[in-house]
Amino acid sequence: MQPTRFPSQNISAANDHGRSGGFTIIELIITSALLMLILGVIFGSLEEVVKAEAYTSDRTASIDSMRVMLNRMTREVRQATSVDEATSTATRIEFDTYGNGVARHVVYVATGTTLTRKIDDGNAVPVLTGLATTTMFTYVSAPPVPGAQWVQINVQVRPKRSPDTILILDSEVNLRNRTRVQA
Repeated sequence: MQPTRFPSQNISAANDHGRSGGFTIIELIITSALLMLILGVIFGSLEEVVKAEAYTSDRTASIDSMRVMLNRMTREVRQATSVDEATSTATRIEFDTYGNGVARHVVYVATGTTLTRKIDDGNAVPVLTGLATTTMFTYVSAPPVPGAQWVQINVQVRPKRSPDTILILDSEVNLRNRTRVQA
C-alpha cells in the first residue's frame, strides 16, 4: 500500500512574504495617537458643554433671586405711606409701609456686594448677594404733595461663575398710599 499524501499548507517564512500575523510597533503608535486625538476632542467638547450648563444654571439662579427680592421690595414700596428722605440715599431706602394690615418700618441697605433688609428694630438680613454696584435707588417727587412719589430701583448682580457678566433688573414703583406730611 502506498502512503496517501494530503495537501498541506506550507508554513515556511519564504511563502509569507516577510509579514507576520501581528501588528508592528509603528502601527500601534499611530493607532494610539489617533485614539488619543479623538478622545481629546470628545472630552474637550464635553468640558465646554459642562461649563455652558454651569453658566446657565448660575445665571438662572441669580435672576430668580433678583426677581424674588425685587418683587418683594416693589410690593413693600408700593404700599408705603412715605419714604424717609432724610436717611434714604442711592444705597439705602427707608420707608413706612403696611404688611398684612400692620404698619412697619422697613430699611434696605446695599453695602459691598450684599443687600440687606431690616424690619422695625429687628436684625438686618441679607436678601441678595453678588451686587455689582450699591447705587440702587433714585427718588422722584410729584408736587403738590412733598416727598418721593416714585422710587426707581436698579439691581445689578454678577453671577458667581461668570464675573464678567452683569445681570440687570429695573423697577419703577409708585407709592400708592403716599400721604401728605404735616409740617
